[in-house]
Parts: sequence; structure tokens; C-alpha cells
Amino acid sequence: MLKVKNVHKSFGENEILKGVDLTVEKGDVVVILGPSGSGKTTFLRCLDFLETANEGEMEFDEIHTSLSHPHKKTVLQVRRKTGFVFQNYNLFNNKTALENVMEGLVTARKIPKEDAKKTAEEALLKVGLLERKDFYPSQLSGGQQQRVGIARAIAANPDVVLFDEPTSALDPELVGEVLGVIKKLAKEGTTMIVVTHEMSFAEDVATQVVFMDGGVVVEKGTSAQIFQHPKEERTKKFLQRVLKPIEYII
Repeated sequence: MLKVKNVHKSFGENEILKGVDLTVEKGDVVVILGPSGSGKTTFLRCLDFLETANEGEMEFDEIHTSLSHPHKKTVLQVRRKTGFVFQNYNLFNNKTALENVMEGLVTARKIPKEDAKKTAEEALLKVGLLERKDFYPSQLSGGQQQRVGIARAIAANPDVVLFDEPTSALDPELVGEVLGVIKKLAKEGTTMIVVTHEMSFAEDVATQVVFMDGGVVVEKGTSAQIFQHPKEERTKKFLQRVLKPIEYII
């Protein structure tokens, strides 16, 4: 369904991605793990052309394109097949929850407003926020804002939903409601790629786990393979550090 090969990305002299490959099949929940600075978010943004890779190829169903020199038409085709959930919600503060979900349907996809409204309401219902459709972002909690962001991403029924650390900006008590929505979508068969630091969630929902460090894929496998039987020493050290109890320094 989606295959990317040899993705490279540099910012100036700093090489962030050093030849990353990934294959995603329909219905997969691919979770990308790794320490901060490993290239996870940059890789995800390259898939949706929010960043332009220096090198790399993409096959996405019938689309075959360079990631470094894509045609504008191809970028639009890819974005119509994907939904993107950002770390910091990226909602329009002057628009209601419903209007935020409708915006892309009306402006980018040219869907008539009445049809877009119905689709947006269905998406908000799916994330449990239909009763707050007329609320502005300032009237919603962080978890609710992120659920609006998810509704916006799934409203157009994309082939793949990309989640960029969707709980990283949330207070700890709000994380569960967002992860619950993502888990529900996974159970419904939504194809997704999720960058996250939530280990128990990753172990629970992933069909494929990818561990990145230093701009490369160190190891990939099923959830059980990575969490219970990692092969690479770097993977083992990472999991030992993030899974052990916090040591408080006073």
C-alpha cells in the first residue's frame, strides 16, 4: 500500500535521516519509537511533504514519486490520501470545533458545505465530541482539542493517518482519552503510522514497531518481537531506560 525507500533529510550540515525504509500494508498500525532527535518526526513530515526530503522514493498505491522533487499535483494527491495529527493540535482559534473539521473538506477538497458539515459531525461523533461541535478551541481542554484534530484528520476517510506524538503536549491526566480514540480507530481497521513515547500503548496496538536512532532504523518487528525479544543492543538499552520506574533525585 505505502512503501518508502532510502529517505535522507538534512538541515544544513546536520543529517537527520540517513536512509530510512518503511513498508505499510492496509490495516497496519505502525508505531515508530526512539529517543528525542532520532528523526521520527522529520520522517513522518517527509511522508506528507511537510518537509522535503533530500533523497528518497515513495510508492503509494498508484502513486510513484520522488520525495525530493515531487510535482505539485503529486503532493496534493498524497495529501488527499493521508490525514495528519499534529503535536500541538494546529486548530484555528477563531473557528469552532465543527468549523475546524469542515475547513479542509470545503477549501482543499471542494466539498459542498452541507455535505462537509454532515461529514464533520460524523467525525466528531466518532471521537466523542459532537456535543461540543460549537465550542471554540479556547473552550476545550487539550485532550478535547487533540480529539478535534483527530476528527479533522479522519473526516475525509484517508487511506493512512499520520500521528506525530499526539499526546506530547497534553497534561498526563488527558493522555488516556486521546489514546483511547486512537486505539478505537485501530480496532476499526484504520491504517496509521504513529510516532509516540507511550510505550504501553505502542505495545498494545502496534502491528509493526519501528525503533529509530541516529536517523536510521535500528530494528523493526512485531510488538512482541520488539518489546519482549529485541535483538539489537541499542533497542534493549532504550527499552530498559523507558520501561523502568522513574528514579527520583532529591
